[in-house]
Amino acid sequence: MGSSGKTFEVCVTNALRRNLIFCFFAFGLCLNAKSAFAAPQRNSSAQSAENLQRQLNNDDASMRKAYFSNSPISERLTIDYGGTFRYAFNIIDTAQSKETYEQVYDLRLFTSIELDGAHRFYGRLRFLYNQWDFNDTRAVGPEYNDEGWQNPIGELYWYEFNLAGMIQTQTGAKPDYNFVAKMGRQYVIWGSGAALSNYMYAGIFDFSWHEYKLTTMVGQTAGEDTTDWDLSRPGFDTNTSRLYYGAKFEYSGIPGHRPYAYILAQNDLNNGQVAVLPASAPTIPTTFDYNSTYVGFGSNGAIGADLVYRAEFIYEYGTTLSDPLSHEGGIAPVAQQDTRISAMAGVGGLTWLARNTEDSRVDFQIVAGSGSNQRFDPGNTFGGIAPRAVDTSFNSMGYVNTGLVLAPDFANLLCPSIGFSTTPLPGKGFFGGMRLGATAFAFARIENDAPLSFQTVDGGSNFVGSEVDFSLEWRLMSDLDLSIRYGIFMPNTDVFPNNQGGARDFVYAGMTYAF
Repeated sequence: MGSSGKTFEVCVTNALRRNLIFCFFAFGLCLNAKSAFAAPQRNSSAQSAENLQRQLNNDDASMRKAYFSNSPISERLTIDYGGTFRYAFNIIDTAQSKETYEQVYDLRLFTSIELDGAHRFYGRLRFLYNQWDFNDTRAVGPEYNDEGWQNPIGELYWYEFNLAGMIQTQTGAKPDYNFVAKMGRQYVIWGSGAALSNYMYAGIFDFSWHEYKLTTMVGQTAGEDTTDWDLSRPGFDTNTSRLYYGAKFEYSGIPGHRPYAYILAQNDLNNGQVAVLPASAPTIPTTFDYNSTYVGFGSNGAIGADLVYRAEFIYEYGTTLSDPLSHEGGIAPVAQQDTRISAMAGVGGLTWLARNTEDSRVDFQIVAGSGSNQRFDPGNTFGGIAPRAVDTSFNSMGYVNTGLVLAPDFANLLCPSIGFSTTPLPGKGFFGGMRLGATAFAFARIENDAPLSFQTVDGGSNFVGSEVDFSLEWRLMSDLDLSIRYGIFMPNTDVFPNNQGGARDFVYAGMTYAF
């Protein structure tokens, strides 16, 4: 269509639907058992399913970002709409190797409207129903909302203004500068996603000129759809409020490389929430307060024609409150104190692209985060940092893939992984859309006397265990996908309590129909 502004056209495309179908392929497991001193938490299987949902969310956000960044908006009006329906069945092993079962019914309906190359509206409704059966008990606990219909119904809704798109539509010339504003409920991935990746109400503002780009952001957690990192805090899965604001600078003037730097602040708006938590002794009043700032440096790019890399280093600082328990023997309550945060983490990855007809690739990744032997638990306020100690345990507000079964958080973790994926029969009719993959993970504690995000014993080996995940993604028809995933974690039994030292499995089977 021309850019004179005198042509009116409505286009309904399938491209977005084809991209979004991949967003719904997995829902399953990670283990997040807490220490013996932690407050009562959500069922470990429900926590596992929540973790893999974060994988799904990240994939969804990445797919949509790639689609919109590559989608030309030259027509006066473009309308796209559609949806997906996914049914999935999960078999999840708990830390005690007890099988639990989940069925997922997931219907999502979206619409996207673009006007004059400058205005884009996007909305998506989600109708999600979880049906759990914990060895025929069919319950996840009255305090949690993991069973039945899940909120919110309005999953995503945002408006985006693109200044360069408007100028190009009106004049036919693309300027060498741009301003993009995106506001509404959206999924935010900051940098590599390690510091922040989550749903929130946010305004994101991009300013670009030639090879320079400045991004600013302010946002607040999306309430009932956000699980707080502090699982000991009352209402962690239904009512959390944290404010985020930051700036990121990117430079694209080096061919094949895109370095960046950012600062991101997180303010706890839960108003110094005070609650009385149970322990094995008398109940203990606990104040929850965690304020952190993340300074990150990273780069994405290519090394030669076949190697793609990504790397990011993060330093975290801020303030929190010490644990209300004594760390010097016993569990006697002690006065909480202001505590300084000083932690760090890193993420690096290298991908080899075979560039053959099978689209084969090999992915290597390493994740590391500092821990603290002054903590009972790496994340929770209750079971947290000892009084008069510096909190060196890295708390991620985001997500990076550390496997399907164990899926540990960053704190005190060293996790290298290597994976291979291929399309074995490209162009072979019914089997041409089948893709196979496998990824192996190794898990180790950086400090053997510091906690991880699941329960281990102090001392002994730093090696925690290994995991292998297998995947089959098969496009049976243009609108129908089959996904099967299996993961097995093989622990080093010496570092686990006696009742948690068995192998753990994850099985997922799901089918998605796009329309």
